[in-house]
Amino acid sequence: MSQKAHILFQLAQAAAREGRQQVRPQVALNVWDTLTGGPTVSAQPSATSPTPLPAATASGTAGGAAAADDRLAPGLNLLGISSKPLVQAGFSAVPWAGRPAQQLAGLAGVGSSNIAAQAAAGVLNRSPAAPVLGVRRQQSHFHSNISLNKQIMNTHNMRELHTIVRNMGDSFDFFNISSAIARVPKLANPSNSVQGDATAKALVDDLASLMATHINTFDARGLANASWALGKLKYASNPKLPALIAAAAMDKMEAFSAQNLSNLLWSFVYLHHRNDQLLTAVAQQVVSKVNDFKPQELANTMWALASMDYQNGTLMEVVSQRVLELVDKFKEQELSNLVWAFAKLHYYDEQLFGRLMSAVAGKLQHFLPQGVSNTAWAVATAGHKDEQLFSQLLAKCKPQMAEYDVQGLSNMLWAAATLGYKDEAFLATAMQELTSRLDRMSSQNLSNALWAFASLGYVGSSLLGSWAEAVQRKLDLFEPQGLSNTAWAFAKLNYHKPQLFEAIANASVSKLGSFTAQGLSNIAWAYATAGVYHPALMQQLAHQVCCQVSSFHAKHCSVTAWALATLRFYNAATYQLLLEQFAVQINSAEPQNVANTLWAFARTGHPMAEHSGSVVSAAKQLLPYMNQQELCNTVWALAVLDHLDLGTWQEFCRCIAGLQDGLTTEGQQQAYHAQLLLHSNTARAAGMPLASIPQGLLIPLPEPLHTSAKQLWLASAKDVHISKLQADVSAALQLAGIPNTMEWQTDDGLFSIDIAFELDKLRIAVEVDGNHHYTNSMPQRPLSEVLVRRRLLQDRGWQVVNISYLDWESLPADTASKAAALLQHLSVTLDHSGVWEQVGLPQRGHDAAAVCDLSRNASQAALAAPCAAYVPTLKVSTDAMQDGVGYDQAPQGLSGVLDSLDAAPAVGASQLAAIVGSLGNSAGQTGTLGPSVWGSTDPVWGVNSSSVSCSGWDKNVVADLLALSQVQQQQLGALQQLQADQEQQQLQQERLQLQQLQVPWIQSRADGSSKSMAMPAFSWADPLMQSLWGPAQGWSGPGQLRTDAFADKAMGKSCRDGVLQYCKG
Repeated sequence: MSQKAHILFQLAQAAAREGRQQVRPQVALNVWDTLTGGPTVSAQPSATSPTPLPAATASGTAGGAAAADDRLAPGLNLLGISSKPLVQAGFSAVPWAGRPAQQLAGLAGVGSSNIAAQAAAGVLNRSPAAPVLGVRRQQSHFHSNISLNKQIMNTHNMRELHTIVRNMGDSFDFFNISSAIARVPKLANPSNSVQGDATAKALVDDLASLMATHINTFDARGLANASWALGKLKYASNPKLPALIAAAAMDKMEAFSAQNLSNLLWSFVYLHHRNDQLLTAVAQQVVSKVNDFKPQELANTMWALASMDYQNGTLMEVVSQRVLELVDKFKEQELSNLVWAFAKLHYYDEQLFGRLMSAVAGKLQHFLPQGVSNTAWAVATAGHKDEQLFSQLLAKCKPQMAEYDVQGLSNMLWAAATLGYKDEAFLATAMQELTSRLDRMSSQNLSNALWAFASLGYVGSSLLGSWAEAVQRKLDLFEPQGLSNTAWAFAKLNYHKPQLFEAIANASVSKLGSFTAQGLSNIAWAYATAGVYHPALMQQLAHQVCCQVSSFHAKHCSVTAWALATLRFYNAATYQLLLEQFAVQINSAEPQNVANTLWAFARTGHPMAEHSGSVVSAAKQLLPYMNQQELCNTVWALAVLDHLDLGTWQEFCRCIAGLQDGLTTEGQQQAYHAQLLLHSNTARAAGMPLASIPQGLLIPLPEPLHTSAKQLWLASAKDVHISKLQADVSAALQLAGIPNTMEWQTDDGLFSIDIAFELDKLRIAVEVDGNHHYTNSMPQRPLSEVLVRRRLLQDRGWQVVNISYLDWESLPADTASKAAALLQHLSVTLDHSGVWEQVGLPQRGHDAAAVCDLSRNASQAALAAPCAAYVPTLKVSTDAMQDGVGYDQAPQGLSGVLDSLDAAPAVGASQLAAIVGSLGNSAGQTGTLGPSVWGSTDPVWGVNSSSVSCSGWDKNVVADLLALSQVQQQQLGALQQLQADQEQQQLQQERLQLQQLQVPWIQSRADGSSKSMAMPAFSWADPLMQSLWGPAQGWSGPGQLRTDAFADKAMGKSCRDGVLQYCKG
């Protein structure tokens, strides 16, 4: 018998003598293979970690002399044989060939002389402890199993191996099973997959069944190798098998070598089985045997633990020290796996990462794309600051970008964005490369890459459309975080196409329950920034906020509240819970968090109630640390919420005075609005009218900011737009017999009232509010801007009636009924039960001179606007003149207005031209403008100035007449909207309107009823006159007014033509 058979038999006999008959002879065979360097099973090759983590690779070998000691000790232990004689004999990690039989006999407890003799004679020495028959049976079994193993290892394809398993599987022991399972990956296709191969799947199923049946007979090495093979195949037909392997491994944990431990952990990653009890036991073994781990085994072990998110502080400390000892011995792939694992497990030690990054830099030229992307991901995740290394990683990536898979490129982008490292060339190349491979990108690749581009502020505007289409095609595959990040990225990149955001919203509604606090706040921010309101998304978002609010940090509360308020979404319960949680987190709130939260609650008008103290106190403390936008948002919000006290206002003024770049236009308007509200609150707190408060108590903004902000506010009050709804309401009031004017300025010039009139000497302001003044959510409620404006108008002596677009839509459809219903609505609101008799246009207050003084400092373009404010008074004067009342007998308010105006030339020549045309009388009658206006001859009627009696109409009156015509134009425009019902009747109303407002002036001038008054000098050389008539020598004669578009701007062509026709006829 061969020398091998002799030794195997004697080793088995030694185990039997010690009462270990249950140990299979294959254990002895393992010992023999170890001693002789016999066949082994190779360890795991490269493998990619599952998405979303960066890919990591593990590879190694299980054979060779280097691993012999690790396998020898547990094998001898199972056999009950001491390893000391073996080591002393020099057999550790050394092949058996040439060793004398005497040395082996010492190991087995058999005399060396007998062994030598039996070896020479080919006869086995019979041990007294083992009957001859049993020995022969064992010998026969050994030969059978060895023969089976040879057949297994010599198979060339799956079919051959499956035939052996089917025919002889019943006689397989654990070593045959382990060898057969380990053989499958070598026979599989290049991808090591059995998917799609029916024979391969059936083979693995049969082997898995055999392994489950014989699991308790496997030794540590057999368990590790079989598990490794199944992991490499990524297929376990029996879902209970991984748990069986884990249980068997727990029983033999002490016998696992470093590589056995590494292989076992690696396999469980791909078998998708996590057993915390097993991981804890393995971690203890790693700690105790860490010095036995070689670089590859250590890297693979850490990769596997990181892939299964197993945290163990003691393990990390011990392993990190071992890594530092071996750092120069790690290969490129092992280095990338290690740094990835440490980063994945959130273990960061500056010295450790510094040494690892130095090793990476030295071997970077040999890194594969996957190693580069994994290292970049790890550096960013750990937050390791090494700009030079990261620059080298990007430089390594750029020329080889086509070789990177989409996950690798996405990871590179994510790392760059996380570290804030912006390389325009890299970003441009990555955008082009990934755009060409959009169909191959997973949902997570798409969201990660978009997030990175957005975070770095890189906008490939011409390509984002393709990305949006790719996202919409794969929306069903997006995870909650991916949906949130994708919406955020498109919003950040200013790609706000409603179709895209509608699709993302529809995909998100059913998944919002799985969103984190960060995800909820991000998607809320995205839709607010994009300006897309999706009712179902907002409703479900509000519900989830209520459910998860306890997990919200201050930032989450702030961003969410800001977004909801921006989208005009209000739900009292949601806002209250956000406020309560924000108050809890107030000590961790940043200045921006406080400013945005206050702004949101101020805009929606949600009361701060008992939480105002902590939030307002935090705002005051953080004022010195806020930027200009945060300062203005905060002080405006405090003012709206009626929490702005004098001390906070003074601190705000000190802060903005110290800003290097000052305030933006929007910031100045916010600050001035806050000042108005502070003064209003001061007056109300004192129980006094605003006009009665001593100026010393009304602290303004610091100069020159105060003057600048005030001028901006005044200009904005004059820069008004009349909406169709506003014009319709005004026209309906006219139809109901209520004379009114649109865009009437308050006496201080700070506000332009939508529609104004007087009732029983009370000034009535009708504020027409479109849907943008109300919440989008139902039930709709007015935003704070409506209530604040109402309060400020009331401070100025106005009774305010708000007409919402919903009020208007609820009125009857036909014109007459609508007008009557509107009048009834006003009566109820104003509590006016009497007859609407003493109603008319509003009257200017006594502070008109001050208003005019303010208007001189405004821009020239806005100088004409104040004239509209004096039109009603002039209209009253006109009516009086028709009744034969002279100018000096006109209402007192008129003379105050006219005496204060001196800026009429800024009105513009074209406007004056049209008005002057309305001041003449019918042809052939005496002109009314004296020589001080026209010179020696009246250019219209050709009357010598010496025979003309001047009536005293100066240029200020002309400017006011212009304003009258402008207001009339607005009213005519509103009336024209009613032509759909009564077109012919409306045309007649327009003609009557022209006669009422234009003809009286002409008639009053024609009958000579006005009193002659001295006129200030007004030369023909004045540019205003030249713009009307042309150069002094160029005008073509009486009645030749300009008729071009330049002159038509003032009062509209129909109005002007009507006046001219009257004058000529």
